[in-house]
Amino acid sequence: MTAASATVSDQNTSSIDVYGQDNKLESTYLYIQMEYCPRTLRQLFESYQFDKEVAWHLFRQIVEGLAHIHGQGIIHRDLTPNNIFFDARNDIKIGDFGLAKFLKLEQLDQDPSFMTETTGVSIDGTGQVGTYFYTAPEIEQGWPKIDEKADMYSLGVVFFELWHPFGTAMERNVKLSDLKQKGNLPPLWVADFPEQASLLRRLMSPSPSERPSATELLENAFPPRMESELLDNILRTMRNSEDTSVYDKVVSSIFDNEASRMKDKHQNGDGLNLHKFRDYSIQYPELDTELRDHVMEVSREVFRQHCAKHLEIIPMCLADDSPQIKRSSVKVLTHGGDVLELCYELRLPFVSWAVTQQKSSCKRYEISYVFRRAVGRSPPTRYLQGDFDIVGGASALTEAEIIKVTMDIASHFIPPESCDVHLNHGDLLEAIWSWTGIKAEHRHKVAELLSLMGSLRPQSSEWKSKWAVIRRQLLQELKLGEGIVNRLQTVGLRFCGAADHTLSRLRGALPADKPTRRALDELSDLLSYLRVWRIEKHVYINALMPPSEYYHRDIFFQVHLIRENNSGSLLESALLAIGGRYDYLLHQLWEHEHKASPPGAVGVSLALEMIIRHSSVEIKPFRNEAGTSVLVCSRGGGGLLVDRMELVSELWEANIKAEFVLLPDPSFTEQYEYANEHDIKCLVIITDTNVSQTDSVKVRHIDLKKEKNVERGSLVKFLAEAISTQFRNPSIWI
Repeated sequence: MTAASATVSDQNTSSIDVYGQDNKLESTYLYIQMEYCPRTLRQLFESYQFDKEVAWHLFRQIVEGLAHIHGQGIIHRDLTPNNIFFDARNDIKIGDFGLAKFLKLEQLDQDPSFMTETTGVSIDGTGQVGTYFYTAPEIEQGWPKIDEKADMYSLGVVFFELWHPFGTAMERNVKLSDLKQKGNLPPLWVADFPEQASLLRRLMSPSPSERPSATELLENAFPPRMESELLDNILRTMRNSEDTSVYDKVVSSIFDNEASRMKDKHQNGDGLNLHKFRDYSIQYPELDTELRDHVMEVSREVFRQHCAKHLEIIPMCLADDSPQIKRSSVKVLTHGGDVLELCYELRLPFVSWAVTQQKSSCKRYEISYVFRRAVGRSPPTRYLQGDFDIVGGASALTEAEIIKVTMDIASHFIPPESCDVHLNHGDLLEAIWSWTGIKAEHRHKVAELLSLMGSLRPQSSEWKSKWAVIRRQLLQELKLGEGIVNRLQTVGLRFCGAADHTLSRLRGALPADKPTRRALDELSDLLSYLRVWRIEKHVYINALMPPSEYYHRDIFFQVHLIRENNSGSLLESALLAIGGRYDYLLHQLWEHEHKASPPGAVGVSLALEMIIRHSSVEIKPFRNEAGTSVLVCSRGGGGLLVDRMELVSELWEANIKAEFVLLPDPSFTEQYEYANEHDIKCLVIITDTNVSQTDSVKVRHIDLKKEKNVERGSLVKFLAEAISTQFRNPSIWI
């Protein structure tokens, strides 16, 4: 990449405004200073005298440049000899990034924010990019997922030109046309350069996954260099030496102030590196800060309404101690040589804590920042995230409460009709893989492509349009059989849609084996619980939706913002939350530490950053100062689950902290023990007699040993008054 710097100059110019008065207008001029590169590789080719060592030298420099920009998360998309420059010292510089795109480095992310996105970039809707001979076939064919392997195809054509100079423009046109359209190489050239021909075929493979990366080329494709061998020896010594002073000396050198100043001077032309100060001084606008505080306040209060306890996550840990699967987390090096990992997500540290504490029943929440690697030398990017978890309780019932919490927070800032809930189940997805005939080794790639449809409403016009290009990529890139892709398309048309209709279709179509039956039963239970809490519009089952996390093996879900215009066309979409059951993760860690049976657990991660970005409401107070929690209990009546759910929802709407034991039919003893375990003093008890006849409930305070029958319609008022006085006012019990 060519180096560039910018300076800004302000000048005052005089003008006359429309009312005839002198008015000083401030004009701003932007000056961009770029390195002068006197010629291009295309100009070199016009008088090119072929030499093996020169060809390898130039090719290595081009590959090193590509490895660098790909490492910064950038796809060039227009790599041609015209865009490869020589500087004043005759070194290669890659330039002209007019068609470049940033790779999406993370998934959730927020990344959206968060949380969950796939690596790759869709092309613009304006047509093909790049220059014909150098353009990768996946760009020409409009694949929805384009990655850095598109540049490797272009590199292959440049490589051929380095090793096969052309005498005339006509010869170049014929040879490159044969190469691109038919994959034909000149036989005599192949006989002279068999290794180069083999590498060229790999670089220009129609399948991007078969092309080597720039980093792989640097490791394997070139004759050795003295500098590389020396560096390899140093690294090998650091890894294998029992003398730790070698590593300490390297770390000391990295943090040496003089070395740091020399690096800045080399890269910036003087000793003052202003941009690194600029990156850390970015401030949020006042309105954005106020909204950010409000979103955190509302989220915190909703979590507390459900009686969740705040558990603070340490924002960094030693990389070796991190419980998470290694991925693109942010790592920093201390002066002592320790590698620290900034918090990538909030759930895995919580699970580690829950296992250590042997928690079989708890609710927790955390609102904190997570960190993602930024592009280039910028500091890590941070995103605000909110997590809510329930350990223990019955499956589907706990998932329902998790979704209820998510929708209560999201709908406070975004109209409920714009929030879509997408559901799936790990066993259901497994049944789909088997039915369609997709082999295990292809499932990860297929899931990556299908995740591109995640933010679209099933059966919408955008959904069907996106499926058309994904179908083409499944056939051409993964080389799936047409019968397999047709069955996948059938699943997309019949088994992705409104929850109730889709569920009945799935029951009639899939084999009635035990895992599939269990998955459908759990989804059916979840839908019935959501209906109790009036969450039934815009709820979809998406049987092709892959899990956002590897540990979601049962029910999992995503909540999306979908805004459409009057004609039904998509205006904007965003991923607001991902969640699901993670018994698999908890059991793995639990069985390693304890012999007792592990509990189940379910959680959600909310992309608060996206909620802030798409909020459409005015900031309003939302506060519940009361600290007393209420447990809604049942006695008899088969657990009275629906009545407990309706009553606790009524209390949540009144900003009263309340919960119920997340079992369909708990005994009164179990409920009493739950209250003691979670330090809940106030019980609201309903019985089948109360519900059917008197329509009253019993309020009991455990410590005060007082109770009172309260009419259902007066319960909220009674509890609000009682909680405000900590139940100490004798008159409330009369």
